[in-house]
Order: sequence, then C-alpha cells, then structure tokens
Amino acid sequence: MTDSRKVMTAQFSDDLLKKIVIDKLEMIKEVYIMKKILKLMLIIIGAIVSIFIALIGIGLFVDFEYDDHIKNGRYTYVPEEENKDNQYVEFTMSDYDKNDEMLVYYGTIEEAILNSPLNAENEELSVPADFLNHVDKILHIWQGEDYDTIFYRAGTDKDNVQGLVMVRCKKQTQHGYIQYAFMNASPITTKKDRILLDDIAELIRSSLKMSDFQQDLNPNYPSNRFVFGYAHDKEIYSLEVEGQKPDGVIEINVYDRTMYLWYYNDLKSNKRGDYLSYSVDVPK
Repeated sequence: MTDSRKVMTAQFSDDLLKKIVIDKLEMIKEVYIMKKILKLMLIIIGAIVSIFIALIGIGLFVDFEYDDHIKNGRYTYVPEEENKDNQYVEFTMSDYDKNDEMLVYYGTIEEAILNSPLNAENEELSVPADFLNHVDKILHIWQGEDYDTIFYRAGTDKDNVQGLVMVRCKKQTQHGYIQYAFMNASPITTKKDRILLDDIAELIRSSLKMSDFQQDLNPNYPSNRFVFGYAHDKEIYSLEVEGQKPDGVIEINVYDRTMYLWYYNDLKSNKRGDYLSYSVDVPK
C-alpha cells in the first residue's frame, strides 16, 4: 500500500471515529434533554395533583363544617363564645352625610335620583350612561324622620342588564311640600346568563358582615339598626337573626328568576355584624 493510500485510510478512519463520537454525544444530549423534560413534566403533574387534592380537601372540610351546622334540615350559626371585641360600633353619620349647602332638592325622589351622580359613582358596574338613575319600578320605600330609603329596579327583562338599587335621600318640607336630595346609594346589577351564588348560608353571613358598613342607607340612623341582604331561595322566609324574624321579605322577578331582599327595620343586638348568630332552613 502506498504512502498516499495509507494517509487517506488513516484520515477516513479518523473522520469516521469523529462522526461516531459526535453522533454518540448528540444521542446522549438528546437523552439528557428528554430526561429533563420528563422530570419537569412529572414535577408539573405532581404540583397539579397536589393542588387538586388540596382543593378536594378544602371542599370536604367546608362540607363537613357546613354539615356540622345542620340539624333537622335547618342551618344554625352561632359564633364561638371566646370571641372578644365583638361589640357593634356605631359610626358617625356626619362622616357620610353631605353638607346641606351642597345638597340640591327636587320635588320627587325619582327626580332627585335622576339628577344624581349615582351612575358616575358606580362606573365599575359597566352599565349604560345614566342607566341606574332611572327608577323603572319602585319595590319598597322606608320612611324615616329626616331621610327616606328607596329600593327600586333599573331596567326590565328586555334589557341585557338590570339594576337593583338602594338609595337614601334627605328630605325637607318647603311650602307644605316634601323635597328630596340624593345622599348615597348601593346598587347591584344582574344579567340573564349570570350564575347566581346559591349558598343561602354564605349569602346571609356576607350580608350580616356588610351591614355595619351600610348604615349610611338607614333612614332612621342611629336610633335603629337597619339590616338587609339578598337571597335566591324561598327558604329565606324562615330566616332568624339573633332569634328575630325579618320585618319583611321582598320578592323580585328578574329574567324569570325569583330573587329576595330580606330586611330588619331595627335589629335588636349589640353584636358586630360578623358575630351575629342566625339560622335558616336548608333549601331542598
């Protein structure tokens, strides 16, 4: 074999060896990457399973806790006795009232609401301009000495959205006629395809917690303690808070679904809203 052929043969052998080594390294690299991806996938799957198990555990815990409060078809909630600092604290109404000099009075409560900043103050509800300002149907009026609180519907079933609005107005008498000035409001909105919270006990508890901060809607503050809330089940008629039944329950038909607003004109209790005991029949 000539020297040139020997050189070519040696070079070919080196090239072949290099190719084999490179291919081997590429294979090892691919296997390493696959192992890393597989490990990462197992970590992700493990995390998802852990979260899922935790959620199931929480759900079971909540169910067990909920069931512990049910006896003879009635849910009863009584706060623990060792809870302290549970006394109801009255706020100063002057912190919420507007200066009389800033108030504009109108001949009717509807006109006062129509010309109020209600819609502008609740832009987060994403409703048409001045939609909430239109009193399409009065559902109830609570009359106080210096204030009236009105509960009304804005819109109809023909609209894509409807509002249920609670408004407090200050009133004065001029020349023998009552005039009204808008003070503040608490609106909610609902749509035809909206999923409603169906946990009656949780709705009641949330309403009682919020009641302390909604006394600015009370037409007789501070002499009375006005409490109200919404529900979606007829069992709300069986509600008792601190052993007292509501002074009234208002039925509202919205998009062929019945909603309820329950209220106490003057709840007798010195406990804070989140420490009030209550009971209600469990929906079947």
